[in-house]
Amino acid sequence: MERVQTPAVERPPAAVSEDPATEVRAKEQAASERAAEESADRRRAEEEKAAAEEREAEVAVVPEDPTMYLTVPALGVDSVPVINDDSEAALEAGTQHVTSSGFPWQEGANTYIAGHRLGYPGTASDHVFYNLPLLGAGDEITLTDSNGEVYNYAVTNIVEVSPTDTWIAGPPASGNDMVSLQTCIENFGDYWTEGPNWFGRYVVQAERV
Repeated sequence: MERVQTPAVERPPAAVSEDPATEVRAKEQAASERAAEESADRRRAEEEKAAAEEREAEVAVVPEDPTMYLTVPALGVDSVPVINDDSEAALEAGTQHVTSSGFPWQEGANTYIAGHRLGYPGTASDHVFYNLPLLGAGDEITLTDSNGEVYNYAVTNIVEVSPTDTWIAGPPASGNDMVSLQTCIENFGDYWTEGPNWFGRYVVQAERV
């Protein structure tokens, strides 16, 4: 008798699961996990869309009239006009917004405002920034634009510069929205001599809160 050759089997047949119920549960769990991931992805996409729409809605409307109104409770300054003009007439009318600087409705802006120490009797400029050196860290400064939008700031820094240091009116290095209030002082460290030279510039800086 001839020996029967054993047939070659390339791959054994798949074993039949000894526990069909466990296999079914595993498939159901995998499907449930995929559904949960897809649901989470949809939820994240909806949240991101809503956040983007909210940011767009929060963008301040640029007012047609750039005039603002300044309030500094610690100085007794209440709704003093801030005129967008680099002229003495603007200073006499209250305070002056330096036109090369930013506005509060612009992101990362330094809204730079100058005011007289003594000013002119009978006008809004009269002693408007006389007590500026009394402001300290955390003191409140508020700007209101002609649309009625209110911008709140808290004092963070005080600087003394010369009249030629125009960099002080530039955008803040921190990138945070800022308002700067500037007045004249007789000299560095001399805050209460009332002229006549006014060699220094006293600047109070406040960041948006």
